[in-house]
Amino acid sequence: MSEASSLHCPNCGAPMALHPTRPCWTCAHCSSVVCPEPAVDGVRATGGHGHDCPVCRTALTRAVLDDRAAIEICERCKGILLPLDTFAATLTARRRTATTPSRTPAPTDRAELQRRVRCPQCGAAMITDWYYAPGNIVIDTCPACDLVWLDAGEFGRAVDAAGPDRRPWIPTERDDSVD
Repeated sequence: MSEASSLHCPNCGAPMALHPTRPCWTCAHCSSVVCPEPAVDGVRATGGHGHDCPVCRTALTRAVLDDRAAIEICERCKGILLPLDTFAATLTARRRTATTPSRTPAPTDRAELQRRVRCPQCGAAMITDWYYAPGNIVIDTCPACDLVWLDAGEFGRAVDAAGPDRRPWIPTERDDSVD
């Protein structure tokens, strides 16, 4: 997961890399810069195949989260594979800068703790356990590879859950006028 992209330059075809300070891609060969439209939910597919999905066994798609961190996503089940440090840093940043009201997450089915998935990188059994922070989610982690697997919607639930580390939501005049 160290290679953030397989995006190629539209001008010369050379591989492009994320720009260090902007949500854009830069070509080292011809210096072209590509700045795509903002990503939905902060996830932008960059193309290329990654590991196999631990849930549906299809190839994951390489992507970036918030135009900064390399992740892999499953187009079929909508799961996300990401480094543990990326999960922690992005979750913390999003909770601190939240602009929507927090939500009480629905209870998670305890049966989710019984499932077993294998790490897409090393093949070892991932540890399936509660995420002991806001969100009421079950996550899968591989300590050896330092990776986290999140099922569809779990990242958003953790971001939106109420807690002392989440920025309080203050309604604006526009929010008050909506019925």
